[in-house]
Amino acid sequence: MRRYALAIEWSNPSALDDASCASAGVALGELVAGGEPRLVDRGTVDCDLMVSIERLCAHAGVRAQDLARVAVSIGPGGFTSVRICVSCAKAICEVSGAACVGVPTAQVVAHGAGPLDASFGVALASKRGTAHITVFAPTGEVVRGGRIVHADEIERLGVSYLIADRHLDPAIRARCDDLGIKVLDACFDVGSVLALSERIEAVDPADLTPIYPREPEAVTRWRARGSGKSPDRA
Repeated sequence: MRRYALAIEWSNPSALDDASCASAGVALGELVAGGEPRLVDRGTVDCDLMVSIERLCAHAGVRAQDLARVAVSIGPGGFTSVRICVSCAKAICEVSGAACVGVPTAQVVAHGAGPLDASFGVALASKRGTAHITVFAPTGEVVRGGRIVHADEIERLGVSYLIADRHLDPAIRARCDDLGIKVLDACFDVGSVLALSERIEAVDPADLTPIYPREPEAVTRWRARGSGKSPDRA
């Protein structure tokens, strides 16, 4: 009988040296009727994600056929790391028959922050004075889906807190300081992926895709050259 869920959070490896991100990695949970999975074991990701998953499952005595669900943090995050995580999750689901659940990374961070006393934003993928920001109610429900926000647009979000990793663009951090918005450290907790997997509908593994905040850099450069054609039609 399948009764375990596997969770993967390795979406932002460049931030894993932060103390606030020490809870990222992989985790196994036992499914509980009517509630969130009960954490069984968790582990870090050294270099090879699949090896880390294999090691975790072996330590817990869980086989592929025991997995009922695989949940993965799908970004925004590091371009390569998110692709690796999503690809691994899809492969495991295809082979094992487990349900496939994609958890937006902003929701992972919001869950890890816990209830706050005012609305807050989660900022990911900061770059050149912008960030991909999702707005949440104090209780953690999504109020406004993620989009690219410029530093001068921060006030319009109507938030009292902004949760971000250490890569938050200085212009955004300075604007938050000007507005009295408190910047909090993001926590990329695999336990949050496990907990949220119960609330998000599963998809066909073939349909699971990462959340990319921006178009690929190669496409942006192509557009900057003034060509009316896309790269694949040149």
